[in-house]
Amino acid sequence: MKPLRHLSASEVAAAMPPLAERLTLAELTMRALGRDAEMPPKIGVHPRQPGSLAHAMPALLRGKAVDGADDLIGAKWITGFPANPNSGLPTYHALVLLNDPLTGESVAVMDAATITGARTAAISGTAIRHFLRESTAGTVGGDEPRVALLGAGAQARGHLPVIGHLLPGARVRITDRDGARASALAGEAVRVEGIGSAEAVSSVREAVESADVVISVVSFGPNPQALDPDWLGSSALFIAVDYDMQAPAALARDSLFVVDERDQFLATRSGPTFAGYPDPDATIGELLRGEATHRGSAGGTDRPTGRILFTHLGVGLADVVFASAILARAQQLGLGRLLPR
Repeated sequence: MKPLRHLSASEVAAAMPPLAERLTLAELTMRALGRDAEMPPKIGVHPRQPGSLAHAMPALLRGKAVDGADDLIGAKWITGFPANPNSGLPTYHALVLLNDPLTGESVAVMDAATITGARTAAISGTAIRHFLRESTAGTVGGDEPRVALLGAGAQARGHLPVIGHLLPGARVRITDRDGARASALAGEAVRVEGIGSAEAVSSVREAVESADVVISVVSFGPNPQALDPDWLGSSALFIAVDYDMQAPAALARDSLFVVDERDQFLATRSGPTFAGYPDPDATIGELLRGEATHRGSAGGTDRPTGRILFTHLGVGLADVVFASAILARAQQLGLGRLLPR
């Protein structure tokens, strides 16, 4: 049997592909959904702690080889306990398991916290690349792209390199319930390559007004903290990372509403989660493949105009794609431990 390689969080970080490759992997993932991939909606159980979750996320990406030798197959297991930070623990804990596509043998298991952050930010980057003009200067009236970050945790930190890479010179405003945390992240942001300036502001409204791009990275929980859509510009791109946090149904109804994976969104839209949301106008993969129409175009291209809401719930396929690339680099670098069977 093939050896089972275990990668710790630090080893996953050491084997993480560079940013440009991560953006390529994210776009590959989005294009594959609905065409070359098989991925059921998240399979979950419900722990007793309020607001907690436990999800299994299996996924398969079919390659070009007829025998399936270059297929990717695996699963992510993730738990989320919103009260954990009160005890000094992370909200989320996750692992990714990869299997041999020809025999089904388990070939790798690795910590997924770093993967979750990297693939999530890269998928946001895919939306920024597709939905904004090559230059956002002047879209709202400023000389540089204006970005609002709602939340100042790990996801916000992980998005900063993507913002700097895709929107050079960006002026970033950060808000968080914990003002000190927002100020600390603003201090870090100005040292990220490509970020023009960063400041912490005291309210969501102050952060989002005049923003070209709004990225909500508020941790999922029982209080969506919905903003007023009237605070947003008419051509703003709103990227909602964690379900409907800060993104009210009125925003979805009044925007071009795009999701990462339609079936997963429809399965998740139940009870208070996504209450009042319409069906999606398109998935980002459909738009990337030219299989969906949308309202208007920008500058004679296929880029939509007007306000856009892109919601990505997190897809297991992205974790499997990223983990496979990490495993290949880890093998080259000699990272990890081979576990006994």
